[in-house]
Amino acid sequence: MLLQYLPYLILPLVLAIPLGIFMSKLVLGEKTFMTKFLAPVEGKIYRWFRIDQAEMDWKKYTLNLLSFSAIGFIFLMLVLKFQNYLPLNSQHFAGMSWSLAFNTAASFVTNTNWQSYSGEFALSNFSQIVGLTVQNFISAAVGIAVLFALIRGLKRTSVKLIGNFWKDIIRILLYVLLPLSFVISLVLVSTGVPQTLSGSRTVELVQPVAVNQDGAPIMNAHIDEKNKVVTVNGKKITNATIVTREEVPLYAQASQVAIKQLGTNGGGVLGANSAHPFENPNPLSNLVQITAMLLLPMALCFTFGYSLKKKKEGITIFVTMFVLLATALVINGLAEQKGISLAHIGNLNLEGKETRFGVTLSSLWSVITTATSTGSVNASLDSFSAIGGMIAMMLMQIGEVAFGGVGSGLYGMLGFVILTVFIASLMVGRTPEYLGKKIGPKEMRMAVLACLATPLAILIGSGITAVFPDTVKSLTNAGAHGFSEFLYAFSSAGGNNGSAFGGFSANTTTFNIALGLVMLLARFLPIIALLVIAGRMAQQKMTATTSGTLSTTNTVFVVLLLIVILIIGVLSFFPALALGPIADFLASH
Repeated sequence: MLLQYLPYLILPLVLAIPLGIFMSKLVLGEKTFMTKFLAPVEGKIYRWFRIDQAEMDWKKYTLNLLSFSAIGFIFLMLVLKFQNYLPLNSQHFAGMSWSLAFNTAASFVTNTNWQSYSGEFALSNFSQIVGLTVQNFISAAVGIAVLFALIRGLKRTSVKLIGNFWKDIIRILLYVLLPLSFVISLVLVSTGVPQTLSGSRTVELVQPVAVNQDGAPIMNAHIDEKNKVVTVNGKKITNATIVTREEVPLYAQASQVAIKQLGTNGGGVLGANSAHPFENPNPLSNLVQITAMLLLPMALCFTFGYSLKKKKEGITIFVTMFVLLATALVINGLAEQKGISLAHIGNLNLEGKETRFGVTLSSLWSVITTATSTGSVNASLDSFSAIGGMIAMMLMQIGEVAFGGVGSGLYGMLGFVILTVFIASLMVGRTPEYLGKKIGPKEMRMAVLACLATPLAILIGSGITAVFPDTVKSLTNAGAHGFSEFLYAFSSAGGNNGSAFGGFSANTTTFNIALGLVMLLARFLPIIALLVIAGRMAQQKMTATTSGTLSTTNTVFVVLLLIVILIIGVLSFFPALALGPIADFLASH
């Protein structure tokens, strides 16, 4: 099992180091090997859109970011609501309801990509390309831009300026996301992922299928050679319908899959997401997509170290994230290999897993997708063991800092770093400092807000919604497993992840609004808090490092940081976990 994991961890790491160094040049405004080719394009974009390249303080940077996200939110909501009047809608899909359009717009603008619908039955090509794919790029770029601003705040001294939001967004899109997505799209097309605007096609089935009046397949059905008579155990079935053709959903899948994984978005073109052979046809495409998920979150750790000219700081954060990820992989992998044993059925470790990938790679994907804030799936998480599902849930509940989303994972981890430095310094009677900058009361309050935004959004949002009478109607399972489905949905929304446990009907007005609000709060509260920290840090003078300065690059600090993350994440959710996956585990043993 562990040997199978190695290629999926080594390949993104090998690619992440040079990419991290490359992105550090973007942070510092230095020339790269792509400058010669892209600088003219970049200059024209500034002229066409009349972008003022002057640097901003944290207030102006934050205002521009929030305004940009708000415009994107309104635009996407309108596209989804009125897609029936827009082009590239060969399937003649109706517009979404207002609550579902609100939920989906909030989901994609916040880099969550939670989907309370099945894409092949709800969205036109226009909505997929102009609506969702555009936001996949933009929301990822926003996350990286916030990290760039925070890095500048930590690096600079005695200034108020932390960069230009518009310049950051354009350079991230132009130099990083678009080129990498283009390359990944070509690789995915070569593995068999479709890329077309032709729309769905109707094809003949290799073997006809008999269904009942509800459209469900009839088990053990035998169909005669003329496709007219259906029998089950020799008895003729008169109310059966024989299906000989099916509609194959074809979209510009490769291009959307590329940025959904690279930008840790996760929202798929199809309802089955990366478990569908059109989005993830074989083990090679599986390797490419997992590599894409890990690539930027890993690379940004090295960007952090190289930008500050303190490589050990970036490596320390990388090691902390990797320890969390590796621990989750081992526990989840062992749990899924064992599976659930039921006396009347046997071992169920293959239930819900794609036979193309098996137990090990399905387990690997579930950890990577929840650790990196991607949210795409290649198996049914609802079929995982209680412990396997709990590990995925906990990775989201700790704020997805085991690499996390692009930008958001690292700036979320820096919130925990500041909190750890403050606590550790007080324990030994030292003035809290990080990278030569003092951590005062306001920085501390903002760090606490950044760290607690996810737990508060999840627990308050789920707690309020749990008392509504209609909540029970959305559950398809009773008891602890049903509660796990409900808790997972809010953990996914609050963690800006987007994956679904399954078995939970979330497309109601109540849940669309509640989950949408949780996504927005959990995304933008930490962003505002960390931009405040960036602005205040930039104004400070650098203090000299002495023998009494707390080291933030040794093993002791890594252990302290892990403890703080687990205390805030795990203990905050332990009562809820005890009612859900822990109770589910105890009931099955």
